[in-house]
Amino acid sequence: MQCTKCDKRKALTEYSFKNEEEKIYYLYCDSCRNESQQTQKKYKEKAMENYNLNKTINKIECSCGITYVSYRNFHMIRHINSKKHKQSLEIKIKI
Repeated sequence: MQCTKCDKRKALTEYSFKNEEEKIYYLYCDSCRNESQQTQKKYKEKAMENYNLNKTINKIECSCGITYVSYRNFHMIRHINSKKHKQSLEIKIKI
């Protein structure tokens, strides 16, 4: 069978099953699959680090005392229109 990534002909023992019941093989050989899975893991880890970094950078503390994460203006508008925000501001105005 020929690997679609490295274009080399290899024996069936170098391929793993995608579906064992129907005996469907992966199109990549095991070595190419391992390489692609490692690059996917690295990409996911990097994306997760960036996401966590953005969460810490984009924290906003509102005058009502609530802290929230805002990536876009939509999040800020949603908080301003929320019941919690309106109620806490009403309480502060009464005091």
